[in-house]
Amino acid sequence: MHDPAATQLNLPVPASPQSWRGIAFIVFGGMLFSVMGAMAKQESHAVPTFELVAARSAVTLLVIDLVRRRSKIKLEFFDLPMLFSRSLAGFIAIGAYFFALRTIPLGDAVLLNNASPALTALGAVILLHERMTVEKAIAMVGSSLGVWLLVRGRLGTMQAQGAVVGAMSALFSAWALVSLKVATRKNRSVMVVWALAAMCTLGSLFTIPFDAPWTLPGGFDGLLLIGTGVSAAFAQLLMTSGYRLLDASDASIYSYINPLFAVLMGVVIFGDTPSWGTWVGGTLIMGSGVLVALSDRMPWARSRAKDRQS
Repeated sequence: MHDPAATQLNLPVPASPQSWRGIAFIVFGGMLFSVMGAMAKQESHAVPTFELVAARSAVTLLVIDLVRRRSKIKLEFFDLPMLFSRSLAGFIAIGAYFFALRTIPLGDAVLLNNASPALTALGAVILLHERMTVEKAIAMVGSSLGVWLLVRGRLGTMQAQGAVVGAMSALFSAWALVSLKVATRKNRSVMVVWALAAMCTLGSLFTIPFDAPWTLPGGFDGLLLIGTGVSAAFAQLLMTSGYRLLDASDASIYSYINPLFAVLMGVVIFGDTPSWGTWVGGTLIMGSGVLVALSDRMPWARSRAKDRQS
């Protein structure tokens, strides 16, 4: 059934099998990222943070390199400063996210990390001179308030450090995404992912003298460690395929299945009990992300664009 309200706002209404495939890729990719987070959380009490990052990234690097070779893509990079900026920020963001998983609920860690789209919009305005709009400003305020609600309830508790570091993961994710906007102008997407995986793998090795002693877990723990990398790799491939089949704004909206699924997994697997701060803060964060994605689709936004062209 055709939805006239959706047409009026130009909301993402799938119109072809290709669109449905893109949505499926985004949804299942988001679910796999939640599965990866659950496995990383389960292992976080037995395996040091950056050993988890190394395992995740090494497997991702192997998978992405197989894709690169199969597609006959040369191992070449351009705009190295921006590519390095994206990879370094991504490495710090992943490390911060895995650290947060140690102490705070899975859903809260994922929600904090998903505050990055609104922060990315702010970074793009400041660094890339993109236009500031009312919608983006509202999203930034809403997202910041959502992060505060998620963090404030844990200040003064054992979870305080994890909550603050989880919020930092959003900041560095935003830095990585702003850099990504520039890096993908000259680099192929596969090579950008390859560079991030390589940075995370090598960067983790440099943390060995400062991290807790690394171990080589066997049995079920070993399978979980490998599974963290495998799920992350296939999630990345699915998300990349989804973004290729959909408009970026549409894809980002459907990607919010990830935090919802993560909250559910936290309740079922780890016995987490979401607080009012989780529900309200999470709603503000996800709503702000959707507002950023739809900001250029609103009727008044199109009117502003016409005014600028006239």
